[in-house]
Amino acid sequence: MNGAETRDNIDERDISVPAFAERSTDYYTRVFENVQRGQSRPWDLNLWALLIPWFWAAQRGVWLVFWVALAIDVLGLVCLMQLVKFGPLLDAALQDPDNNTVLIERYSRWISNFGWTGAVVLLGGRLWLGSRANHWYYAQYNRWRISDAVNSGVLLKRLVMGILIMAIVAPITLYRATELRLDQRACFNQIRAGETVERLLPEYGAASVGELIDAFQSLVADAEARLAALDALGELTAEQKSERNAIRKIIRDNSRRMDTAISYDTISFKDRFDCAVIDDFPTLARFTPPPEVRYRRVPDEEAIAAGNLGATKVIVQESAPVEGRRVNTFTYTAEGIDTSINYLRARFAGFFDATTNVLRQSLIRVEVAFMQTPWPVVAFLFIVLSWAYTNPATTIFVASSLAFLAVFELWQIAMQTMALVVVATAICVFVGLPVGIWMAKNKYFRWFTEPVLDVMQTIPSLSYLVPAVAFFGISQPPAVLATVIFAIPPMVKLTALGILQVPESTKEAALAFGASDRQLLRKVELPMAIPSIMAGLNQTIMLALSMATISAFIGAAGLGALVTESLGDAQAGKGLLAGVAIALVAMMIDRILRGIRASFSRI
Repeated sequence: MNGAETRDNIDERDISVPAFAERSTDYYTRVFENVQRGQSRPWDLNLWALLIPWFWAAQRGVWLVFWVALAIDVLGLVCLMQLVKFGPLLDAALQDPDNNTVLIERYSRWISNFGWTGAVVLLGGRLWLGSRANHWYYAQYNRWRISDAVNSGVLLKRLVMGILIMAIVAPITLYRATELRLDQRACFNQIRAGETVERLLPEYGAASVGELIDAFQSLVADAEARLAALDALGELTAEQKSERNAIRKIIRDNSRRMDTAISYDTISFKDRFDCAVIDDFPTLARFTPPPEVRYRRVPDEEAIAAGNLGATKVIVQESAPVEGRRVNTFTYTAEGIDTSINYLRARFAGFFDATTNVLRQSLIRVEVAFMQTPWPVVAFLFIVLSWAYTNPATTIFVASSLAFLAVFELWQIAMQTMALVVVATAICVFVGLPVGIWMAKNKYFRWFTEPVLDVMQTIPSLSYLVPAVAFFGISQPPAVLATVIFAIPPMVKLTALGILQVPESTKEAALAFGASDRQLLRKVELPMAIPSIMAGLNQTIMLALSMATISAFIGAAGLGALVTESLGDAQAGKGLLAGVAIALVAMMIDRILRGIRASFSRI
């Protein structure tokens, strides 16, 4: 719809204040006129917004006022509810003032502070809402004059929705404000007691908890009678002593189960409600975990043929599950993941060992290249790159940063960090570049890949260390893999973005001159996407450098290890100098790559 049609529709409908307000039209006509002229005064209050702002705002669809009013009132009432919470505690402490001096002072201060705060928030918030409500309503009227999709008039449906929101938010929140902190163990015991009773009911043929308690009482009474009869015999034979011990065990086990059933039966509705509503999210499912499983490597047939019978050990070993053990969804899923990882490590141990060896050898060779190359050569190359692609100020900064590393004897450690970054970046380019091209060329693959990359960029960096350690142990190779996973998303995303941003007219011209798909990619799309690809490379290197620091927790060498060591020994000076060195290395690489990217953009 164009602008002229929109204006015609506005002119055709009634945009007067009575058509907008529907009720109290004279009042709102006068108020809107004062607001428009700038003649409204702070003490000109909207009484409905002052007294019942939620109802007024809900029925008129001014949802900003509704939510602000609800937040102010709930906050003020929560503060006042602290008087209900701490008042009884103060009274109990006053019963013995000599031993409760600190508690009396603390509760008195809390009651005073919360009381005044709640009163100020309630009264001040209501006055502020009453003075601003007409201004907000007038702003809504102006929007409605442009678009009839904006709320107007008075609707019962909106009022019912507001009441429903208040009924959900306010009562539970205020009730929680009156309760002391819940005992987490008590809620856990409720769950365990319920699981135990649920398991025992069919075992003892009871239809209710009361019948189960009666059954236990009967069993305990019978066992105690048998025990009393044995004790009356005086001297007992070995068989009778064994029977007495068995009876005592029966009494002990049934008494314990009876206590569990009684404790479950005596749980009050309030305790159940508190644990289900105002504690954590209620447990919706409980699972019986499978038996513990341990996996071994696949038997080595060559070793068996050579007579090594130890190579015939089974892959799986199972142990009986703990009786009655049931876990929540989180624990059940986590244990399942652990079992799967253990199986993969055992079943594909050769692949993981080979990957670890390749990464270790690559890292060793790159470290040798950096650390065995004379430092004047490496410094000269950095300065030359900076001089060729950046300005003199950046060149001076690069030279100063290299001097910092040399003066504080951090050169070799910095080169170890650089080696890890180089290996991780090379893998990111080797994998990320073709994946980014595929992502740009295939929309279905792009739909699948984009959410995965978003999740990879959202997960905290420390979380990547867990699967790396689980599959490859603690050493430098898993640190490289964790760095690759953390740093690869920008390379993939910006490669795809660069190719997608190539103008369609340019591609059509290339195809019109007879270019094949391969030639189109190699001679048109990739060259035009180089600035975006270089930006992705820059981001990948920066992320790899940051992750290389964190990877020191799982055995990566370099400046990150120095930071980790200083953190463990509380050596602030050492950690600060290592952190400055990491920052300078990152800034040097960033400035040089930025200059290289700018040179490609000018081509």
